[in-house]
Amino acid sequence: WEHWDHTGVTGITLVSYWDHTGLILGALVSYWSHTGLTPLCPRPPDRPEPPRALRLSALSGTSLSLAWEPGFNGGLPQHFLLRAEGPDAPPPPAALVTSGFTLTLSGLRPETAYDVTVRARNARGDSAPARLRAVTSALPEAPPPEREEPPAAPPCGGEGW
Repeated sequence: WEHWDHTGVTGITLVSYWDHTGLILGALVSYWSHTGLTPLCPRPPDRPEPPRALRLSALSGTSLSLAWEPGFNGGLPQHFLLRAEGPDAPPPPAALVTSGFTLTLSGLRPETAYDVTVRARNARGDSAPARLRAVTSALPEAPPPEREEPPAAPPCGGEGW
């Protein structure tokens, strides 16, 4: 081995080594405890953490747009399951699935509360839920119908007088 680098930062030691061309060949990360140097072992893949910062990003009388930040994926690819409970919501056990961090529910009732749950899922299982209660807005009032002008009256002094 051409070179060794030892860096200790707040009880953590990083030892990396590389060849004469500068190509990193490997690294060992350890933390210091009162019993000595202990290797830091990576966690095995696990269930994902719950989505964070679930919020309403837009709404209308018939739709709710939701957004969230993903939690740690547990070391595996994840996707998100969204469920909504309330009138005209997709009926259980249906769940909407997305790999993104936004989704719009449409076809909902105006001025109605919906309870929304978002969970992350990977090959190891589901996260705890992130929950939100959201209310659709009122539908805008329709403009009054355009008035049709009544037919013009026959001129005075014509026939029939």
